[in-house]
Amino acid sequence: MKIATLNIGWCKKFKSEKVEMFLSQQDFDFLILTEAVNLNLSQFPFKYFSEQIPENTEYEGLNYSKYLSGEKAYRTIIYSKVPSTRIFSVIDNKTSLALEFKTEFGDLVIYATIIGTQFKRKPFAKNELENCINDCNRISKINPKILIIGDLNTSFLENEKHYCINSETTEVLKSLFEKLNLINSTEKIKKNIDHIIIPKFLVENITDAKTFVEKEILSDHQGVFVSINPIF
Repeated sequence: MKIATLNIGWCKKFKSEKVEMFLSQQDFDFLILTEAVNLNLSQFPFKYFSEQIPENTEYEGLNYSKYLSGEKAYRTIIYSKVPSTRIFSVIDNKTSLALEFKTEFGDLVIYATIIGTQFKRKPFAKNELENCINDCNRISKINPKILIIGDLNTSFLENEKHYCINSETTEVLKSLFEKLNLINSTEKIKKNIDHIIIPKFLVENITDAKTFVEKEILSDHQGVFVSINPIF
């Protein structure tokens, strides 16, 4: 099972056709896009959207219709090769999306999100962090097999604090992962702020965790993935 995530920056810097062509050539079971537009990725029979950002109006200080020249904006999209079996409510359904999927490792919940939609700008980053904590604490009581995936705007490497919203956000996220019995499979990737956090019981099944596309090829973020395979 291969899971990947990438912030595509609304395909403003690099045209959606280029992003679509590159991603169509990748072999992932789940792909979580953030700051996303609706791409046609035919290898995925299923895709699930956070609620669309309102059109032709100012939302959290920005008119997305003007900013994206009429393109519809979705903060998170989950592309999947298998259908979702359950959807969980979230506090901010324009930023986060929580779905359950049947996999070879059991029923897993993917919680896709962005923390820091406007990076350090208040009150958004603080609210999004609190929403993530509250959502994941609640969902994990129903199904503790939860994966937190997306743009966290945070490097977890000690020498990369300049890639973080602030030290408090970093420490709060670490505490959340520990409380929910999760590990960050992508924390050792350098200059990385987009992450795939998985349940600890899957640690021994990780066969790969690395970058699949470098920064400035498809967006101003790098894309990362993790491979999780059965042990025979």
